[in-house]
Amino acid sequence: MFPDLDYVRLKRSFEYFVEHYAAELNTPGPRPVKLFEGDEPSRMSASRRALAVAVTDFVEGTQDFCHERVSEIDRDLQKRDAYTLSFLREHFTRVRDKFNQPMNHPINTRQ
Repeated sequence: MFPDLDYVRLKRSFEYFVEHYAAELNTPGPRPVKLFEGDEPSRMSASRRALAVAVTDFVEGTQDFCHERVSEIDRDLQKRDAYTLSFLREHFTRVRDKFNQPMNHPINTRQ
């Protein structure tokens, strides 16, 4: 995880994703946000890593969202003083699509 990111803002972003995109999940046990709250005081670094993984999972699930939908989500997240989806997409993407890289990008010039 990026140490310079504000944990509280990142958690707000995660809470938004849980509220809006994980509501249909019928998982047993506590809500995902509650799991992080239990760890925060004693194991902040483990909690940060777990939060980063969870945010990455949600961000990866938004890769097919159209620009208008991303803009709408960005506005909602800004109102919450949370990191926007656009920002999170820049920082929390596991695999970059090499086909979207410019032709002169090093990944496309290998032989």
